This record gives sequence, structure tokens and C-alpha cells, in this order.
Amino acid sequence: MSTPGFVLMCALDLLGRSANQLPPLVLVEHRPPNASPHAVAFVKPGERAIYLITSSPTFRLAIEAQDTSRECRGLDELRLIASVIAHEEWHVDHGIDEDAAYIAQLTTLQRLGAGPGRWPYEVVRRARRAALDAASKRLSLRRELALVR
Repeated sequence: MSTPGFVLMCALDLLGRSANQLPPLVLVEHRPPNASPHAVAFVKPGERAIYLITSSPTFRLAIEAQDTSRECRGLDELRLIASVIAHEEWHVDHGIDEDAAYIAQLTTLQRLGAGPGRWPYEVVRRARRAALDAASKRLSLRRELALVR
């Protein structure tokens, strides 16, 4: 099994889920051009698959934490990947609501023992805030444009 595959297996083990209990999980090396530069994973509209980007800094950290013992290492990195899977699964099951997907991700991190104050939780909390701020700015811009017309 490849190291990225092993990392995925460890993250699923933390989640207490098997791959057949989730939408198909696809490991890809590069993010698509339309994905956020900070993306660890993504879903494609109309597909029931979760794509995990093995070249993302988060996934690279989890890979680097592994050694030849084939024991899951880098618990916080694996928790973060597990929570990313939960975030993307929310999108597959419920749609594009980014705030709700982040809430599912933060809840997963808490369940996995990485709650407030732990770096995975704080990274996701900041990402959620940035996503909400960006969405708010887009909405304001749309409203301004509508007034101009």
C-alpha cells in the first residue's frame, strides 16, 4: 500500500468508518485550477466522490509523520485529514453550504479529541472564518452591483 493510501486508512480508522461507508475516496496529486489554493480535498458538482489532494501541505505533513513501522503516526495531522473527509462528505450529502460543512468538520475534530485550543481545530476555525468573510464580501458586492443596474 502506498504511503498516501496508508494515511487515508489511518484517517478512516480514526473516524471509525470504512471506505465502503463513505462516498468513493479518490487520491489525486494535484488540485484542480478552480479549487482553493489551500484545499486539502474537494468534491465535484453532481458527483458522489471525495477527492483528497496528496500534495496539499496537510496531507504532506501526515505522510511525513509516517515511518516504516506501519503504525499510524502524526495523530493531529490524521485528525485533520479525517475532519476534511467529514467536511467533504457533508457537501456530497447536503450541498454547497460551506458554513455547515465547517461545523461538521469542527464537530468531528472535537469528537476525535482535537477541540478548541488544539492546532487542527484552530486551523479549521480560521479557515471557516475566512470562508464566511469571503462569502459576505461576495454578497455585498452582488448587492452593490444590483443597485447600480
